[in-house]
This record gives sequence, structure tokens and C-alpha cells, in this order.
Amino acid sequence: MLSDEYLARHSKAQFSRMKDKDSVSSDSNYREMIQRIGERIAGVAQVDLPGTEWEFVVFEKPEPNAFAMPGGKVGVNSGLIKLANENEDEIAAVIGHEIAHVAFRHSNKRMSQAMGIALGGVILDTAMRKKSSSERVLAGGAYGIGTSVGMALPFSRKQEKEADHRGLYYSAMAGYDPRGAISFWKKMQNEKKRKMPEFLSTHPNPGNRIEFLQSNMDRAFALYVNAKKARGEKPNL
Repeated sequence: MLSDEYLARHSKAQFSRMKDKDSVSSDSNYREMIQRIGERIAGVAQVDLPGTEWEFVVFEKPEPNAFAMPGGKVGVNSGLIKLANENEDEIAAVIGHEIAHVAFRHSNKRMSQAMGIALGGVILDTAMRKKSSSERVLAGGAYGIGTSVGMALPFSRKQEKEADHRGLYYSAMAGYDPRGAISFWKKMQNEKKRKMPEFLSTHPNPGNRIEFLQSNMDRAFALYVNAKKARGEKPNL
């Protein structure tokens, strides 16, 4: 429902506000690492995202998180770098995943879905206008739960799986060991104290995510070996 150009402009403005509001890391090693990893992966992804003006920023936040916005704005929290123990293969797995979200236009699709669900709610409320207030409340609640559990959350998990798949290949083709994705998600799995049932989450269960990544590892590792050889570097075996 929204143009990519509109979202890119909106993201650029929002990212600029974030840099003004939130603490940007002053750690030069962190900044240089994320810039180096980001540029290599963006170079691989350029075939899917030609002409994108990438920007990579490290935010001084303890949560192990990262994100990418339409138009190529990428943020990485310092907490993620610390959780990865500055392992570039693990960090590359996350950045590859986030860049894959942009390649799949997932933000656009999520916003379009949200607009469609909101419109459905208006239509339902109009159709129920002659019903009692209790019936309208029940119908609205059922619609909200149904669209969330039955549509929005599964759709979000599907997008996460797509980003895992393509992101794994992006990082491998950029010359980063794809096995870093496995070791990083094991760390994330240990990090999460309270585990939410997968059907109530926007993200796959970490165990299922690791299993999915592992099932695609042979192909990813072959791409990694070829990429390292092309760079004149020795791959990890």
C-alpha cells in the first residue's frame, strides 16, 4: 500500500531523530567493525537493493538487538556486540539477517498488513453498529485476537524465516563463516530467561531457528569457502 520511496524518506527522517535522541557509541573499534561488516554484506546484497545508500550506526544500548530500515538505515546496539564477544562472524549473521529484511521489503509488507487489519476493524464495527455494546466488544475482541494470532504473528514469523535464510547466504557470500549464526543464536537462547510460546511470538523459537539455519548450513558454508578463496583468504574449516 505504500511506495518504497515514501518509506525510505520516512525512515531517513526517523533514523536521524534516533541519532539525536539515543546515545551513539563513541567506541571507535565498534564503529569501524560494524561499518566494515555492513559494507561487505551490503555489497553482496546490492544485487537485490541497487542504489541503496547504506548507513551503519552503533547505539550505546545494553539490549542485544539490531535493526534495518527501508532505505538502508542500519542500527546495531553495543549490547549485541558484547554478547557476540566481538566475533565478526556472529555479528555478520545478524547484520545479514537485518539487510535481508530490507531486501524482502518486510517493513512495507507489515505496514500494509496493519493498515488492512485496521480497515477490517472499521468495517466490522460498522457492520455491528446495530448490535448491543457487549456484542460489539466481544466481536472486536475476537477480531483482534484472531487477526493477531492467526494472521499478524504467523506472517511476522514467516518474514523472520525468510530473513534468516537469505541473511545466512548474504553473510557467507561476504566471506563470513555462516556457522557464526548458530553460535550467536545459542547465546541468545541462553540469554532469554523467559521463553514465550512460538505461536504468541513475532519471532521463531530460538531452538527452531537454530534447526532451520543448520538445515541450510551446507549450502551456506560452500558459498563462504568460495567467497574466502575469491578474496585470497583461507576459510575456517
